[in-house]
Amino acid sequence: MTISDAKNNLSQLFSSTQSVLKDDSASTTSSFAEEFQKQIATKTTMNQSAITEPSESDAMVEEFKKTLGSKGALTFFQDYNNEKIEKMIEEKKAELEDKLGLSADAQPPLTGNARAEALASLDQMLSDFRKQLMDKLNTDTKIDQQNSMLNTFLQKMG
Repeated sequence: MTISDAKNNLSQLFSSTQSVLKDDSASTTSSFAEEFQKQIATKTTMNQSAITEPSESDAMVEEFKKTLGSKGALTFFQDYNNEKIEKMIEEKKAELEDKLGLSADAQPPLTGNARAEALASLDQMLSDFRKQLMDKLNTDTKIDQQNSMLNTFLQKMG
C-alpha cells in the first residue's frame, strides 16, 4: 500500500463517517426541534389562558388602587383603621354578650332590670374598649412618626 492509497482510504473513511454523523445529527436535530415546538406550544397555551383570565387578586388590587386614588392615602388609612377597630369591637361584643348572659342561647335568659343593667354594662365596656383601641392606635401612629423622623435624621447624619 502506497501513501496515496492510504490517503484515499482515509479520505473515503472520513467521508463515510461524516455522512453518518450528518444523518445522526439531522435526526437528533429534528427530534429536538419537534420537542422544542411541543414545549413552546404548551407554554404559550398556558400563558395565554393565564393572561386572558384575570385572577381574584388582580381584581382586589384594582379595587385597592381605585379606592386609594379616590380617597387619598390619609383617608384610606383612617378608614382602614376604623374598619379594624369596628371588627375588633364586634368580636368583643359577641364575647361580652356571652359572658353577661345576653346572647340568644343564654340559659336562663335575662329579663327586666337584670337585662337593662347588663345592656348598660355592655355599652360601657364597649365604649371603654373603643377608647382603648383609639388610644393604642394614636400611640402607635405617634411612635411610627417618631421612628420615621429618627430614621430620617440618622440617615442624614450617616
